[in-house]
Amino acid sequence: MTSFNSPSLSLSLFVHFVLFQEELREMREQPIDPQAEQEIIDSIEEVYFSNDSFDMVQHELEKLPPELNLQELEEYRDKLKRQQAAVSKKVADLILEKQPAYVKELERVTALQTNLQLAAVICTNARRQLSVAKEGFTEASLGLLANQRRRQLLTGLLKSLRTIKTLQRTDVRLSEMLEEEDYPGAIQLCLECQKAASTFKHYSCISELNSKLQDTLEQIEEQLDVALSKTCKHFDVSHYTKVQLAYTLLGKTQTAMDQLHMHFTQAIHNTVFQVVLGYVELCAGNADTKFQKMQYKDLCTHITLDSYIPCLTDLCKALWEVMLSYHRTMQWHEEHDKQETTPTPDGNGVSRETIRSKKKSDYNLNKTNAPILTNTTLNVIRLVGKYMQMMNILKPIAFDVIHCVSQLFDYYLYAVYTFFGRNDMYESSGLGLISSRLRTTLNRIQESLIDMNAGVHGPTEDRKEKVPSPHLSQMVVLTSSGTLYGLAQRVVATESLVFLAEQFESLQSHLDTMMPAAKKPFLQQFYSQTVSTASELRKPIYWIVAAKAIDYEQMLLMMAGVKWDIREIMSQHNVYVDVLLKEFEQFNKRLGDVSRHVRIPLPVSNVLWEHCIRLANRTLVEGYANVKKCSNEGRALMQLDFQQFLMKLEKLTDLRPIPDKEFVETYIKAYYLTENDMEQFIKNHREYSMKQLANLVNVCLGSHINKKARQKLLAAIDDIDRPKR
Repeated sequence: MTSFNSPSLSLSLFVHFVLFQEELREMREQPIDPQAEQEIIDSIEEVYFSNDSFDMVQHELEKLPPELNLQELEEYRDKLKRQQAAVSKKVADLILEKQPAYVKELERVTALQTNLQLAAVICTNARRQLSVAKEGFTEASLGLLANQRRRQLLTGLLKSLRTIKTLQRTDVRLSEMLEEEDYPGAIQLCLECQKAASTFKHYSCISELNSKLQDTLEQIEEQLDVALSKTCKHFDVSHYTKVQLAYTLLGKTQTAMDQLHMHFTQAIHNTVFQVVLGYVELCAGNADTKFQKMQYKDLCTHITLDSYIPCLTDLCKALWEVMLSYHRTMQWHEEHDKQETTPTPDGNGVSRETIRSKKKSDYNLNKTNAPILTNTTLNVIRLVGKYMQMMNILKPIAFDVIHCVSQLFDYYLYAVYTFFGRNDMYESSGLGLISSRLRTTLNRIQESLIDMNAGVHGPTEDRKEKVPSPHLSQMVVLTSSGTLYGLAQRVVATESLVFLAEQFESLQSHLDTMMPAAKKPFLQQFYSQTVSTASELRKPIYWIVAAKAIDYEQMLLMMAGVKWDIREIMSQHNVYVDVLLKEFEQFNKRLGDVSRHVRIPLPVSNVLWEHCIRLANRTLVEGYANVKKCSNEGRALMQLDFQQFLMKLEKLTDLRPIPDKEFVETYIKAYYLTENDMEQFIKNHREYSMKQLANLVNVCLGSHINKKARQKLLAAIDDIDRPKR
């Protein structure tokens, strides 16, 4: 930049240019024939055009002969001059030809020099202004911002420290509230502290506070139970209101009612026992009899005639107190329910209803646990009642009557299984849906009671106690996906049968007293092999719904499109997991739709969820067993997919533990086993199919199992006799 700015350089260029112009003018004034000029140039030796380092003087001196001739030298000198003049003229012509371009370039150089001088001034000014800005604005402003940020951080830290201080003082306040019997306030404070403790759990001083607060909540609940028991003898409105509000905050209103019933029962028992015990001990004097350990019924036999009336009077007075408390408790609930259902101007009444509806579980499990009954069940129960009257009156035929009753139950059980549970896919599912006991019972009923050749004339003796196989009404549709494949009908049929079995269980001791001693083993066998198997029908009947409710085949197809031989650890699970979870969410919604028409009891929902999850997990293993190539990173991706599935699934169902969780995890982890461990794994884990085990061995080939080991392990798989599950 400085060379272009120098005035001496510009002057020098200009002078050289003028001198060169003069020299060119002189050359052009000497006329010469162009052809002759070209001939002179062609006569120049090639060596003169070789390179810039060529020494012309040395070259010419070396060419001089040993004996010098002046005339020859002058002639040679004139020749060289003519050659030099021709070259100079040629060069001059070329230069003059390019003169306009030279002038233009010289102008550009001059303009560039001017621009560079201006740029130097601008740069100098800019640097000076930047320096001023740095000192006066940037450093000062950034300093202010840094200080402000530090202040905000310290303010947040101070707020956190104050909250932590408050949390650490919570114990004292909670104790005070409990002494004042302010249970709702104590629970509210405890819940708020739990929320705050969760926010500040990254501080070591708060890390153990959550468990401590949970212990405090449990302690409050224990004290609540004690406070609830006090209302059974001395009901106080404000006291009871606090207790109920506290249970509401805990979300355990149903627990409170169950506990209250228990406390009233206990209060009645303790009250009457203490009253009677006092009179018995008074009448007995110094007797050594341990009346405290007697049953109430036996204790009453020790009341004397003299003390009977006073004891009865005191007993009625004591029970009156309990009844009065119970009556007032009922009144409180009636008034409270009226207040909840009455809408208020500010809308607090739609909000209470919303809260109450939210407390219900997904499938209306908290509805009144009224039995689910069919007309058939009621008719059977009526018939059993009539049969029992016959047994009382006609005791000699008691066994024959019970035998007919057992046939009635057998036929009912067989009909429910035939309509809703018969399926040819049980064996292939590997889920052990029908136990050997249930299978034996169903075969026995079919052979002894069902006329499989109805309409075909056979021996009368063989058919006299047999009845035609039952037929399902055409009005019952079990193939529609919209109704979850007749789930409502399946629930009503199955649960009414289970209810009937429970009624038979309650009648067992009564029926046993009517049976002749020699026939009692028949009754025992009927109960152990038939009545007790009724609840086992849930598995095969609800399995059909679970097998169709979720598209397991779609998941297998999606898994087949996943690339498992990857070379890097993935942080995102595969799409098939989301699709499967979407299926479960839809299943959950459809269960809710069905429950609006028919209550789905908890055992039923548990069986349905168990079936769906087990089938899904078996589909996952089958999908992993279809993989042809898989790397260590691919197996890690399988684990990531399964963990994502479990995490989201646990939010949809309360079923714990998740069924067949180990079935999937064990299969995925088996990929890492060595040859010896793999052989032992094959022998111990017969729950996997031969195809699944063979795939495990084949995928490991080349990774940590060689061809020889592969043949050995495949032979071990073939040697194992795998029973069907």
